[in-house]
Amino acid sequence: MLKRILLPLLLAALAAYLFYNAYLQRNVATFLWAVSFTLILITSFTRFMRDTLLVIVSLTITIALVEMGLNYAPGLLLRKNPDTGINTAKDKTVFAYFDPNQSYNTSAYWHLGEFGSQPQPGIFTAKKFASNGAVLYDTIFSIGEDGFRITPKYGFKLEDKQQYRINFLGDSFTFGEGVADNQTMAYYAGELIFKQSSSNSKTALPSTKVKNYGIHGWGVHQSLAVLQSKLDTNANIQFVMTAPWHASRVACADFFTMGSPKYKLLTTGYVERDGYCRSFGWIEHSPRALRALITSSKIFNLIQDSLLVENDQDMQIKLYIGVLKTIQAEVKKRGQKLIIGFIKADDNWFIGSYNNEKILAELKAAGITSIDLTLADKNENLESKFYIHELDKHPTALANLERAKKLLENFPH
Repeated sequence: MLKRILLPLLLAALAAYLFYNAYLQRNVATFLWAVSFTLILITSFTRFMRDTLLVIVSLTITIALVEMGLNYAPGLLLRKNPDTGINTAKDKTVFAYFDPNQSYNTSAYWHLGEFGSQPQPGIFTAKKFASNGAVLYDTIFSIGEDGFRITPKYGFKLEDKQQYRINFLGDSFTFGEGVADNQTMAYYAGELIFKQSSSNSKTALPSTKVKNYGIHGWGVHQSLAVLQSKLDTNANIQFVMTAPWHASRVACADFFTMGSPKYKLLTTGYVERDGYCRSFGWIEHSPRALRALITSSKIFNLIQDSLLVENDQDMQIKLYIGVLKTIQAEVKKRGQKLIIGFIKADDNWFIGSYNNEKILAELKAAGITSIDLTLADKNENLESKFYIHELDKHPTALANLERAKKLLENFPH
């Protein structure tokens, strides 16, 4: 009797463990193994549809093996910086990881909003370490009720509508990944302007409020969508910080762009809204746990890449430039000023006919004011004091301060 129930008990325990692990890790292969063991358990108790169940088991095991193979493919093992798309670690045996007790980069932080992935309101701990014991950062992210980062002291509030205002739009560089609320570029710009306005100088800007619309993993397509939304984005200056690697995001080529605004390039060189990135509709509206499981699948990502993504880099960059031109038109229509803060990509990032200089030349030809915020002649030569760590090339507080200074040098007076 014991022998008869021992195997089913083991199968049930293994299936339960795999289901739990699949939920925690959002791992599709583990989920499929759990389903397989569950079906095998069912066949041990009944002959009903046994042949059909065994066929399903063979299929789920096959798919699980494919999923595992894709997950461990050499090209997918590279540790890539999500904001440059290149491997940044010189010592591949050392890797970065988030403290399991932090609250940033968890389901409590992220949700799928109007513009794609966006933080929930609240105060979140952000702790990232290297496997050799180094601390990459240990800080706090304060997110306002609108889902954007709070800039203490200089941040925009509803009662400040009549004041001189600057909007900061961009990705995690603008957000201030790895630095405190009072170490972002937006904060430093507000602080520098405050000091200027207190100096009674004829060139000083008036009392200024700033608004940080930068979010981790975003691109210029989300900057455009924010400006086109019902949010109160009225400002004297719209500042967009960008880099060529935003092109793949605009083209929906990166898996984390799912649910973000999608645009198509028109013959005029401008863009118009065309739904959502990597969208199958029902997936975005499915329960969070199911959505997270499906979108973590390597097979699913391959299907998206083949059906819903523009993979030619030259076409991606043309779309990217089209978005920036459309932002310029939107801002000009409002009678406001647009400033693009451009950070160069590594030369080896480009695989088509474009390079940093060609992009800047096209922006200039379109009448878009662009300033070089790379802080080096080439991104490859950026000094280590301007980025957090070799494993995380996000800007340090010093880099944010220096970029704020460069931005103010180009402000209209």
